[in-house]
Amino acid sequence: MPDSPLDVASLALFAFGALTFSALAALYWGTHRASKRGGSNVLASFTLVCAIAFLNTVAFQVSLISCLTAGLLPALIVHLVFEMELPRLPRSRRWRWLVMAFYAASIPLLLEWANETGLLAAPWAGAWYSAPAALLAAASAAGLVLTALARRPSEARERAHRRWTAVLLALMLACAAASWSGFGAAIGSLPDYLLLLFFSVTLYYRERLVFFDVVVKRGMYLAAGLALLAVWFPSLTHSPLILAAGFLVCWLTSPWIYARLARGIDRVWLRRKWTNEEAQRRFLGEIQIAGGEYELRERAAESLSTIFRGPAQVRFEGSALRGPADSAQDTVTAELNTSGSRLGDIRLGPRPNGMPYLSDDRRLLESLAHALAAILETVRLRDERRRQEERERELRWLAERAELKALRAQINPHFLFNTLSVIAGLLHYQPELADETIERLAQIFRYTLRRSASEWVPLGEEVEFVTAYLGIEQARFGDRLRLEFDVDPGVAHFQIPAMSIQPLIENAIKHGISAAEGAGSVGLRVAEQPGGALLVEVSDSGPGFPPGFSLESSGDGHGHGMRNVAERLRGYYGDRAQLFWESGRRTRVAFTIPPSGSSHFRGGNS
Repeated sequence: MPDSPLDVASLALFAFGALTFSALAALYWGTHRASKRGGSNVLASFTLVCAIAFLNTVAFQVSLISCLTAGLLPALIVHLVFEMELPRLPRSRRWRWLVMAFYAASIPLLLEWANETGLLAAPWAGAWYSAPAALLAAASAAGLVLTALARRPSEARERAHRRWTAVLLALMLACAAASWSGFGAAIGSLPDYLLLLFFSVTLYYRERLVFFDVVVKRGMYLAAGLALLAVWFPSLTHSPLILAAGFLVCWLTSPWIYARLARGIDRVWLRRKWTNEEAQRRFLGEIQIAGGEYELRERAAESLSTIFRGPAQVRFEGSALRGPADSAQDTVTAELNTSGSRLGDIRLGPRPNGMPYLSDDRRLLESLAHALAAILETVRLRDERRRQEERERELRWLAERAELKALRAQINPHFLFNTLSVIAGLLHYQPELADETIERLAQIFRYTLRRSASEWVPLGEEVEFVTAYLGIEQARFGDRLRLEFDVDPGVAHFQIPAMSIQPLIENAIKHGISAAEGAGSVGLRVAEQPGGALLVEVSDSGPGFPPGFSLESSGDGHGHGMRNVAERLRGYYGDRAQLFWESGRRTRVAFTIPPSGSSHFRGGNS
C-alpha cells in the first residue's frame, strides 16, 4: 500500500499515462497508420514507446524495457522536433543524419542493462548509468539547435508550438544536466512529468482533436479522482471495509462523474450550447419546414453555423466542396449519402475563436448529414411529385388541345373541300380510287373520334392512320407525291402519344410538297435504336426550313405542328425524349422516345 498521498498521486498519474498512451497508440496505429497520413508515424512511434515505458513503470519494471525506452525517447524527441521544423530548415536533408545518429546512440544503452544483470562486468561499466541523462541532454540541445536554425513560422499557432517546445527542451536539458551532475535524487520524477508535458504540447498543436477528447477530459477525470483520494486517503489504514466500499462507490459512480465532467468541459471550455440530442432536434426542426432545395440548403447552412459556431457550407449534387487547404483540425467535411448515392457535401470552416473541431463534433456532423440527406431525398421526391402533377395537368390541357386541333384539322372546311373536290374529280375517271378515298376519309374520322378518349395508341394503329391520311393526299397530288415507308414491324406494339406523327406528315405535305415545283416525296421511317429507344423520322424533298427557324419563333407557320409534338413529348418524358430537325438534301424531322417510356406504356389503353 502507498505510504503517502503523494505516492498515491504519482501512482495514479503513471497509471493514467499508461492507459492514455496505450489508447493513443492503438488509435494511431489502427487508424492513422491505416489511412497513411503524412508524418503521423513518428508521433505514433513516440506514443507507443511512452505507453510501454509507463506500463513498465507501473506494472512490470523490467530493466531491459527501461533501457530500451530510455534510449529511444531522446531519439524520438529529436525526430519530432525535426519533423516540426523540416519545412523551414536550410539544407534539411543533411539534418536527417542527426536524427539517425540519435537512433544509433540508443543502442549502447543496452550496456547499462547488461551491467545491471551481470552480463557485463567491466570496471568502466558503471559509467553507463549516466548515459540516459547524457543522451537526453544531447537530444534537448539538438532540438534547441534545430529550433534556432529554422526560419520563423508565419502562423501564430506554429510560433506558439515552437515557443512551448523550446521551453520544455530547455527544462529537460536542465534536468538532464542535474541528473548527470549527481543531483538526480533532487529532481525525482520531474523528467517523466516534463516528458508527459512535452507529449501533451505536441499532441495539442498537432492533434487537437485527440488532445481535447482523450487527454483533457480524462485528465480532468483523473484530477477529480486524485482530489477524492487526497480526502479519502487517511481512512485507508483504518478499515478494509471502508476501502472496499470506497472502491465500489467509485466504480459505480465513475460513468456519471465522467459524463458530468465532460459535459462541463463542453459547456464552459468548448462553449457547446447543446448536447448532441438537443442539436439534432434543433437542426431537424429548422430544416423540416423548408419548401424546396434552395431553402433547405440555406436553412441547413444557417443552422449548422449556429450549432457549431463556425462558417458552414452546404452543397447539393456536384463534386466535393473545394476551397483553401486547411488542416484537419480546422475544418470538418461530411458527405450526404443515401441509398448508396452521393447527394452533396457539408463543410465546416475554421472557427473564429480558433477552437478545433473534436470527435464529438465530427460524430454530430455525420449524424446531421445523414438526417439532411434523408430530408433532401424527401424534398426531391415531393418536388418531383409536384412536377409530375404539373406535367399531368399540362398534358391533359395539351391532350384536349391536340384532340381539338386534330378534329379541326380533319373536318375543317378547307380539308373537307379539298377532299370532296378530289373525290368529285375521281368519280367520273377513277371511281375505284374515289371509293378508296371515301373509305380513307371515313377511317380518319373513325380513328379521330375513337382516339379522342385515349391519349395513347399502339404505334401500328398510328401508322395505319397516317397511311390513310397520306392516301388522301396522294389522291389529291397524284404523281407529284411519292411515298417512302420504312417501318419496322417489330415496333408495332410500342405505345406512343396519339396524333404525334400526323402533324409532322401534314407539315411535310404543306411546306414540302406544296411549296416545291414538280414531283416530290414524303418518307416515314420508324425503327428501334440500340438500347431500346424508338426513332420516328418524317422526311420530304421540299425546300427545307427557313433561315433562323426555331420552335419558339415559328408562330402559326412551319413549326406549329412540330411545337405541339415537342410540348407533348416533353410533358410525357421530360428531357429523355428529343425532337430534332435538319435541312439538307432532304428535310428531316424526327423524335426519339426512351425505352423506359416505351415499355412503360406497352399494353396500355388502346
